[in-house]
Amino acid sequence: MEEEKSYQFWLHNIPEAGERTIEKILKEFGSARQAYLAGADALQPLIRGKGKEKIESFIKNWDIERKYEELKVKKIRFVSREDACYPLRLKKLESPPYALYCLGSLPEEKMPSAAVVGARECSEYGSYMARAFAGKLAEAGVTVISGMARGIDGIAQQAALEAGEKTYAVLGSGVDICYPGSNRKLYQEIIETGGGILSTFPPGTPPVKRQFPERNRIVAGLSDLLLVVEARLKSGTWITVDMALEQGKSVYAVPGRLTDRLSDGCNFLIRQGAEIALTPEDILAEFAVLQNRKGLESKGIKNKNAEKKDKMQIQILELLDVYPKSVDEIFEAIRNKGIGMEFSELLEWLVHLCIEKKAKQTGGSYFSKTCNSDTIEYTE
Repeated sequence: MEEEKSYQFWLHNIPEAGERTIEKILKEFGSARQAYLAGADALQPLIRGKGKEKIESFIKNWDIERKYEELKVKKIRFVSREDACYPLRLKKLESPPYALYCLGSLPEEKMPSAAVVGARECSEYGSYMARAFAGKLAEAGVTVISGMARGIDGIAQQAALEAGEKTYAVLGSGVDICYPGSNRKLYQEIIETGGGILSTFPPGTPPVKRQFPERNRIVAGLSDLLLVVEARLKSGTWITVDMALEQGKSVYAVPGRLTDRLSDGCNFLIRQGAEIALTPEDILAEFAVLQNRKGLESKGIKNKNAEKKDKMQIQILELLDVYPKSVDEIFEAIRNKGIGMEFSELLEWLVHLCIEKKAKQTGGSYFSKTCNSDTIEYTE
């Protein structure tokens, strides 16, 4: 089997041989090994744009054993459709990719998964929402999948890591190329914490614009549903939305202000029939339905930090009033009480409280408690 994989790796690297060409070759010869042994004369008619001499040169210069060994030295896994570990979610696609490359691990089949995507140049509001939703989903046991792009994608995946969970990034380049370079730290953390960097493109493939629609298709394919946090009316996010809808996945959108151009895309999606995401619980409710349909165990959705969350919320709510207080004022009160919390953590908890309608934000960085917020109970 290992020997056959080295031939499959060769097949997937034939220049200008896309998915359709690979299918033709496999149909003609039965296996990658037989295709290699058939030689350039037999392959040339099946590969458009390549003359016999170019194919002969490629076969001659590609050392089957050495190339595959180099891949293993780099700790890059090559997973073809014939492998038992090939993701079942991708097998269900109309045209499953022939192969995946992976640094780290593949997503766990039994775990619910959500794609979280949005604007690269996101607003402060979008950043808060991405962290709040992705963090809560991860805490509940939902695998967060995205494209590790700047903005919403990377922020959501970072939030999943901070929640102590794995996350998976699908790239529009080879897995050995960190793109964008500004997310190098995130790239390393995803691998080190047990998640994975995935791609349908061979190692060494540079990020090219035409490759990103395929990246977006795989992001949607590996997910049970799609959450759009912030997006303009015209953006790459729409490609992922279209892919998800074609695959029969539910699409959720976080609403924004009507005057905010970065929220135009989400507001339009909601008007067109997308599910509105007001709280993470809206999405978790659908996962509960999906699990019942699939007969999965209910423990797939978990809330391992519920006790800590309740305690933190009560501590913050005790410092809020019906009259708005600035974040700086709230943070100073927290420090005076000796509560160990960073300023960034306070912002996240305040956003969570607003999402759960236990607090509300007014005038930018001012927060107050809602009338029913004092009904929360906490049991030691």
